[in-house]
Amino acid sequence: MPNNSRSIVLALALLTSPLAFTSVHAQSAPCPEVKPIDLSTVLLAPPCDTCAITRAELAELQVLQTARTPATVQHATDDYTRTVERFLAGMSAPIIVDNVGAADPLFKCISEVSEDAIQAAKTKFHRARPYKLPNNGLQVLKQIPANDSFSFPSGHASFGMVTGLVLAAMVPELRERISARIEDFGLSRLISAVHFRSDVYAGELSGAAVAASLFANPDFRAEVVRVTPDVRKAVGY
Repeated sequence: MPNNSRSIVLALALLTSPLAFTSVHAQSAPCPEVKPIDLSTVLLAPPCDTCAITRAELAELQVLQTARTPATVQHATDDYTRTVERFLAGMSAPIIVDNVGAADPLFKCISEVSEDAIQAAKTKFHRARPYKLPNNGLQVLKQIPANDSFSFPSGHASFGMVTGLVLAAMVPELRERISARIEDFGLSRLISAVHFRSDVYAGELSGAAVAASLFANPDFRAEVVRVTPDVRKAVGY
């Protein structure tokens, strides 16, 4: 099993254990106040733009680009949407839902907390996107804005990890498929040529750190318990 797959499985095991849901109250607020999460304390700095590791990662993106098919292009493009509904729809056996009912504000909260932490880390590490390196040869699957964010860590990968961990806590029957989808959500960033692999790994680690911070909050745990029936009903359990 690749290192990132082992990390995802470990995060699922640690953060979705029954102990995470003791002593909660059903009427807690959906988006608790959490202390700012300094991801720079859990992440090593990314390799420099001219380092051998970066050159190897760029070469990997070039290889993945040549292997694109219409199906993988569509899947990666669809994964630009960061919602729990898209996360579920992109699974190997898709689960199509219009919404997750009362859980929708909770997942929006998750996205906001994750994005705040990621943007602070991006600003600190200041890594250039792969398509901004000289002579990169990449064909990016998105319109590139003038004010595009930095590359490290990946916000999409972080979102995928946090969303997956919360879903696995709610629907443990789907743990294996969720684990695969977390990794797949990050892979879409490589297929799209918008992130290096190390950006994705760092994003997944960041997502696990954000999830740990959220699950440590009793209000958040209470809200997870409260809305779990809606999510389980939405996905067919």
